[in-house]
Amino acid sequence: MFNLLTEPLIRFDSVRGERGAASLPEVYAALMADEVASFPALRPHQRHAWHAFLVQLGAIAMQRAGVVGEPPAAPDDWRSLIRELTAEYEDDAPWRLVVDDFIQPAFLQPPATSVDLITDYKTVVATADELDMLVTAKNHDVKCAVAEEAGVDDWFFALVTLQTMEGFGGAGNYGISRMNAGLGNRPVFSLAPLGGPGTHVRRDIQTLLARRAEMLAESPAGGGDLALVWTRPWDGLKAQSLLPNQLEPLYIEVCRRIRVRTGPDRSLSVQRATSKAARIEAKQLSGRTGDPWTPINLKEEKSLTLAGGGFTYKRVTEYLTSADWRQPILLRPTEAEARSTESMCLVARAMVRGQGKTEGYHERIVPLRYKTIRAMGNALSTQDIGEIAKGRIEQVGRVQRILSHAIQTFLSSGEADNASPETRERARPWLNRLDEIVDANFFAALQEEFEASDSQRESIHSEWLRGVVNSARELLRDACDTLPCRSVHRYRARTRAESLLEGRLRSNSGLPFLFTETGDDDHD
Repeated sequence: MFNLLTEPLIRFDSVRGERGAASLPEVYAALMADEVASFPALRPHQRHAWHAFLVQLGAIAMQRAGVVGEPPAAPDDWRSLIRELTAEYEDDAPWRLVVDDFIQPAFLQPPATSVDLITDYKTVVATADELDMLVTAKNHDVKCAVAEEAGVDDWFFALVTLQTMEGFGGAGNYGISRMNAGLGNRPVFSLAPLGGPGTHVRRDIQTLLARRAEMLAESPAGGGDLALVWTRPWDGLKAQSLLPNQLEPLYIEVCRRIRVRTGPDRSLSVQRATSKAARIEAKQLSGRTGDPWTPINLKEEKSLTLAGGGFTYKRVTEYLTSADWRQPILLRPTEAEARSTESMCLVARAMVRGQGKTEGYHERIVPLRYKTIRAMGNALSTQDIGEIAKGRIEQVGRVQRILSHAIQTFLSSGEADNASPETRERARPWLNRLDEIVDANFFAALQEEFEASDSQRESIHSEWLRGVVNSARELLRDACDTLPCRSVHRYRARTRAESLLEGRLRSNSGLPFLFTETGDDDHD
């Protein structure tokens, strides 16, 4: 019944533009050959859950079988490796989406110790999107329970996402261990080679195998041998909670008690039950489980929880360069990557959760040049690029404060010192717009300055900063054209606002060095 190892249940689009379906081993083979362009049933917020599952399972299977070097290329080889992880189940029960025997595991579905516990599974989930981790009860951006004609892979991806990414969902619905708190998230910070999803999966598997000792040394969790958590019986009791030291470092967890059921027409549904405690008792670790994609705050001893607003250039800079953060293993370049002249990408993803709500999915892909990649593997070079970035961020903040003062002056009819909290708040949208302008090319411009010679850095930096200042001037003009002001005062207010902007930019508290160079002071 829906055996992932033998049945073509997962749809994918090939790089040749063809759509087909494959079993899990066939998907691995296609990914290793970089023949996969996309998975049509995979929703954006599910990307990391699927990627992490493939990488963790692939690395565990290869490590247990003693396979080193290149991952297998043939589906049969992958099938054998995966089956070896659950050799005691001759019927492939842990890889079947539906298993009627309640005391046997099914895919990402832990068994119970007694058939009598079937009465615990009272809640029925009729659609795949209702099973997913997205909170859609308010029916706003994403509508709830609409996937009535979902394919098997819609259920499959929803199941993987729920069991490996979900947080606390109220009494009896505990979240995963790989996040800082029940209302946190499992963010991603990783290097990825250019190419399709297969190149990323392949790179991460090989990196984890090569750095296993490093991963063990850094992780408070791990050291045990349980890799597939759903193969152990779970009745939802606190006494059955697993401890981190029982787990394989790359363990694939489950956080909810569910069973997938099928009707006469092969339609699927899910029955859910609650639990008395979390499946893995790791609260004391605050998310420091050795997740190879998640940065760790060394000062606060907890994993990153992305807040609303997403991966802004300020946050990404902090996570990449601050000594307060330990970069995850998959964000550090390998020796081969550090020697290479190939470009890569920084991949950052997170689903921001709130209490009883979803606060947004955030994803950012930053192209990285080879010199920057090399710097990420060297503490001194990381400090160098970090200092350049911090200087730029501080100067943007200075321009924003001056712009805010100028807009407040306009709103106060030209009275620079008569601003109220209300006028400060009304100026904020233009400050945010300046942030967006800077954000659009921040990392490309940063790398250009970092990679330049010492003699060229100053001119490159000044050219970038002049662009920021010109954007601030344009935003002030737009604010003066848009915001209300009494017509009798508008000319005076605008003149004083523009004069204040230019005067403060040239003052000692502004950016005076930018206007002492020949040809820079050309504003009338």
